[in-house]
Amino acid sequence: MTPERIIAIALVAAVAVATLRLLLGTRRSPAAARPRTWRVVAILVLQAAAAGLLYLTLLPPSLPAASGTLVVATAGATRAQLDAAAGDRVVSLPEAGEVAGADAVPDLATALRRHPRTARLHIVGAGLEARDRDAVDGRAVAFSAAPPPRGIVAVSAPDAVAPGQRFVVHGRVAGVDDARIALLDPAGRRVAVGTPDAAGRFALDATARIAGTALYALQLGDGVDAIVERLPVPVWTLAQTPPRVLLLAAAPNPETKYLRRWADDAGLSTRLRIELGGGARVADPGTSLDRAALAALDLVVSDARAFASLGPAQRAALREAVQGGLGVLVHAPGGMPDALRPQLRAFGLDVAAETNARPLQFAADTRDVAVLRARLGGGSDDAPFDATLATEALPTLAYRPLRGDAAAFDGLRGPDDLALWQALGRGRIGVTAIEDSWQLATAGRGDVHAELWSGWFSTLARAGDAAAVDVRGERRVGQRLVLCGLGADDRVVAPDGGPAQLQVDPRAGEGDCAGFWPRLAGWHRVIADDGVERPFHVASPDVGIALHAAALRDATVALVRESGTAASGDMRAAQPRRGASWPWFAAWLAVVAGLWALERSTLGRGDGKGSVASRGGRSSHPG
Repeated sequence: MTPERIIAIALVAAVAVATLRLLLGTRRSPAAARPRTWRVVAILVLQAAAAGLLYLTLLPPSLPAASGTLVVATAGATRAQLDAAAGDRVVSLPEAGEVAGADAVPDLATALRRHPRTARLHIVGAGLEARDRDAVDGRAVAFSAAPPPRGIVAVSAPDAVAPGQRFVVHGRVAGVDDARIALLDPAGRRVAVGTPDAAGRFALDATARIAGTALYALQLGDGVDAIVERLPVPVWTLAQTPPRVLLLAAAPNPETKYLRRWADDAGLSTRLRIELGGGARVADPGTSLDRAALAALDLVVSDARAFASLGPAQRAALREAVQGGLGVLVHAPGGMPDALRPQLRAFGLDVAAETNARPLQFAADTRDVAVLRARLGGGSDDAPFDATLATEALPTLAYRPLRGDAAAFDGLRGPDDLALWQALGRGRIGVTAIEDSWQLATAGRGDVHAELWSGWFSTLARAGDAAAVDVRGERRVGQRLVLCGLGADDRVVAPDGGPAQLQVDPRAGEGDCAGFWPRLAGWHRVIADDGVERPFHVASPDVGIALHAAALRDATVALVRESGTAASGDMRAAQPRRGASWPWFAAWLAVVAGLWALERSTLGRGDGKGSVASRGGRSSHPG
């Protein structure tokens, strides 16, 4: 039995009981005390009307099925597309400008309020802006897209990096023949160049310098070296305490020497302990592997022999430190000694190395002298810049491929089996079997040597406290953003120094999130109550035109997929939808008020002294 039938039966039964009580009470009353007939009829009618209106309040009548099609003109909509789109009415959103024969509306929600019987939408042009997508509300959507954008249509870059850390900018180019893409540093110097693949994808890398905010740029050129587009790429380099690193070696070797030299040049806080044999060693202060010393470190880098020679107490302390967040990198250039694998397994890292070494040739990342100069610097009188390095091949190294149930390092140079890592508690432990990486430094390519080791270091080292603000949405003036990971007293400061209002967004997912509408382009700052600042950049609406057009296109195509086929959309539109309840509730309230007033009035009551009405003015019936 349906809920509608249950409610109807209950109301009919209530009216029947009330009617029966009223009629029986009237009949049993003395003739002189009986109410007038019109009064009884009026009460019965009002009771029935009240029951009917209560039913309509709970279950309002269904509205006529929506069946209309609304053509919506967006940015870039052409007259030919609008003429080809079949629909009952045409409306134009503000981005479309003036469209002949179309009703101009401020947003899609307004258009749908004006045309409530719309069941289908036909979007024409670039696509719907973010403000209009929620208004679709399950209607069937068709999309006649504007011509595909030409330029950079996708970009992905890290929100925050550490000083000296390599970062990669991924993206995609569309509509440009013989495209060539370059990454420019804040001074306008090329730091990376490349050619997109057949699908238009590219990946360019650079190394972060000093702490602070900086605007890199992607410059897209065509086959005749004409600049098609230049797109800003914001990079925030966190000012943080330099990672504290301990280098362990079983004997002096060039690998440790050049690793120490790079770490010192990169500003890392480095300590060194080298065993000399016979119980002798060269060690900096604070290099003992006890709990207190390990708690003061972020990363331990050890060669295979030094790691295998650790005593049980030292291994236990090191394992406890890794579970607390410490990172460990084991360098095994000669393969895996028999004593090493069980010890790594005790740390949760079960890997093995092949017996035979394989050649490792890093591809020359650039043939551009300007890019190489930007990476290596201009040189000095003692060590001048050598432009011939741009045409020389990198040294061929060797490595023993690793295998095991562990993760490869993401986005780093070299094959996936060059180095593996595994999490243990809050920390991580990794291993690499590369051999003679120091030859990169002696060949004048210290940048490649630094890029290799800094990638491993940044993945394994203890995580710092600073983190970028989680910004969701298109970072563009006039577009709604969602900022997550905010504290209760966090505030946003605009580029002009003025405060920006945040609106708490309960629908944005887990975490403390707030909606934000940027009004200015530039660097905004999220400031916590303790004064810690986390910047994020908002682009001007006149840059990244292709990127914005691609975002609109993708979002509108997603709406088409969500709405299903036109047939399923018609089926949803044909399903009955109930109308509003409030008009029926207002009528029910008026009828009940009239019934209440009539039952308590003396109009139409009997005159007998024995009537119930004469004893306190109460009705003789239960109505």
